[in-house]
Amino acid sequence: MKASITIKVPTYSCEVTFIITDTLDNVARGIYKKYKIVEEYENGNEGILISPTLHKYFLLIDTKYLSHNTIAHEIYHATARMTEDRNVTDEEAQAWLCGHFTSVMYKFLEKKKLEIKHG
Repeated sequence: MKASITIKVPTYSCEVTFIITDTLDNVARGIYKKYKIVEEYENGNEGILISPTLHKYFLLIDTKYLSHNTIAHEIYHATARMTEDRNVTDEEAQAWLCGHFTSVMYKFLEKKKLEIKHG
């Protein structure tokens, strides 16, 4: 199973693709290969943020670990990386971006009827 949604973020001239998958390691390795990322990929992640360019971010979550905690954890990484890459340190801007990602993610998960575990 694989479900994804891409969100354009015009304020920061980029986009983030959220991917929920049963095969996180395979999907991540595919992104590494496509974008010729040279750092070693480590298997066994619950979720991962991959940013091959300043304009493209991938947030992957393994369906086995699809919980409120993992969603919040990975959205935080996406928000932090995206704003750090642009030297944005304003907490209000970061909080709004995090809220936007959270809202989109939960609407997407509801539409796909994916079960979110508590914890």
